[in-house]
Amino acid sequence: MEINKNIVKTLLNSKRIAIFIHINPDGDCLGSASALKQALVSLNKTVDIFSDSIVPENYNFIKYVTDIKHDDEVAGYDLHVAVDCSDLKRLGKYSKFFNKIENTICIDHHKTKSDYAKLIHNEIVSSAALIIYHYIKDFSKIDKDIACALYAGISSDTGCFMHQNTTSEALRISAELIDYGFDLYEANENLFKYTTLSKFKLTKKAYETAEFFANGKIGMFKLTKADMTETGADISDTTGLVNLITNVNSCQIGIIIYEEESGLFRCSLRSKGDIDVSLVAEEFGGGGHVNAAGCNIFGCLKTVVKKIVSSCSKALKN
Repeated sequence: MEINKNIVKTLLNSKRIAIFIHINPDGDCLGSASALKQALVSLNKTVDIFSDSIVPENYNFIKYVTDIKHDDEVAGYDLHVAVDCSDLKRLGKYSKFFNKIENTICIDHHKTKSDYAKLIHNEIVSSAALIIYHYIKDFSKIDKDIACALYAGISSDTGCFMHQNTTSEALRISAELIDYGFDLYEANENLFKYTTLSKFKLTKKAYETAEFFANGKIGMFKLTKADMTETGADISDTTGLVNLITNVNSCQIGIIIYEEESGLFRCSLRSKGDIDVSLVAEEFGGGGHVNAAGCNIFGCLKTVVKKIVSSCSKALKN
């Protein structure tokens, strides 16, 4: 992978750096942000990570995750960096602060993208963490904690190396990272087995709502605010649920719709093979990867279901 030397130069010339991650953070954005912060701190930089969402506690094993800031104001930094974020609005409340300074960087790996930063490295690979790995190798050194963070990012976005975006490069780099000696068992337990009682209850509720369309080729879970309240769940508990319905052998596209607030539904999409759900998400102002994407749709549940199923049906035929 060819890195952008201007990005490296800007990172090295900056003293106070703010790193921003997307709303509803996952293992990739958290691992990428942590690894980058660690590498920069080792060079005597002052670095803070900002998130507009509460971070699920299963990621606390990644260094600096428990120090992530949620301040309403951001000021005093000479560089802003967004990682694993394809669009400015994905930064949530921090979108209004990102371009208030001159020096901005975006490091991302999504197919759908928005050129919102001064310097951009966007490459369609398995994870943002894989890109961050190449940058850290260039200007710093990898140690046990950085290796753990990068592994968390790569393994998360490849679905524990089961998704179609898994490549030999991702596997080779992950093997190299494991050799640094972090606790692999702890990482995998937290990334792929950890669950809360509320998520367990929400999963049960999701199965009760399961519905299939297009002769079983489209599968859907539908969760309302009432379901979230009843189970004591929050948005972070919906992570990974869409994969459960996509695992059905006939299902080519999996969807989970959950009501974030009255009249606003978040839609998470997964697909198999070359079915491009990023095009479905783009239709509703969202985006993502070929096999994993998301969007927000306004309306009543019945209308939202009709719209998303119609769009997914077209994707099956393309």
